[in-house]
Amino acid sequence: MGQQREKVISIARQAWESGLVALTFGNFSLRDKETGCVCVTPSGLEYRGLVPDDIVVVDLEGNIVQGSRKPSVEMPMHLAVYRKRPDVFGICHTHSPYATAWACCKSALPVLVAELAALVGEETVKTAPYRPLGTAELGEVAAGCLGKGYAILLANHGLIAVGPDLETAYSNAVVVEEGARIAYLAENIGETRLLPLDECRRLKRWADEKYGQK
Repeated sequence: MGQQREKVISIARQAWESGLVALTFGNFSLRDKETGCVCVTPSGLEYRGLVPDDIVVVDLEGNIVQGSRKPSVEMPMHLAVYRKRPDVFGICHTHSPYATAWACCKSALPVLVAELAALVGEETVKTAPYRPLGTAELGEVAAGCLGKGYAILLANHGLIAVGPDLETAYSNAVVVEEGARIAYLAENIGETRLLPLDECRRLKRWADEKYGQK
């Protein structure tokens, strides 16, 4: 699992360097396609100092398979998503500023840019109801709200983005944060124009069928 652990560290550091997380906030994981085990960041350690042995390997029930560190307190949320979504092999949970700010508002994050529409396929980004961090309840509501999607906000908490691999999950987290930043700027400039729902869904279908090296 050495390469998988190194990949988790690489993405976690990218997120930290790009400002998607601060200090030791957020958490990152991937599911190994061969064993089904999950590599997850440890609790409370700075990303810039992580080494492969710091990454904890667990099974889908949360039993530690490899590693002596305490796994992230949000491990139950990661595992709840993996259990519900057999197509997901990477998860990024960030506290990126603009997405988290929208998650703290009663108003929904509007989808104003085509890239975000292609990701979520809706006029707004869904927000899971608040549950205390690190709890099984948070995991269940997050997995339920995510459904078949790839990114949701967590009320008063942050963002969770998923993908068929950890690199894609990270890209999805970036897309949501950029969409949230643009929405904030646009709403402070003037009256915004939502993309119509049918166009959001068309863009989502287009991205699923044609975008990238499939």
